[in-house]
Amino acid sequence: MSRAKYLHLLENPEVKRWYQNVARGSRITADVYLRRLGSFCNTRNISVSELAGMSEQTAANLLMDVISSMEEHGYTGGYIESAVKSVRS
Repeated sequence: MSRAKYLHLLENPEVKRWYQNVARGSRITADVYLRRLGSFCNTRNISVSELAGMSEQTAANLLMDVISSMEEHGYTGGYIESAVKSVRS
């Protein structure tokens, strides 16, 4: 899957800045993180702005719930870690 599905996220200046910063280290990582962030927001029906505007506690609770759900659905630890890192980033 290409990053094209989530390119619209880069219209947000904050997301674009974040993406460019991650891409300085690795374009591949930036693309993966963009896809994981987009997927995370899509499956939870929230926008990136809503996610960024959450209190630290609300975001932490959401991530813990997502981790539990992903474990229940059989995702590997490495995939879960990558998804969480992209959202935290």
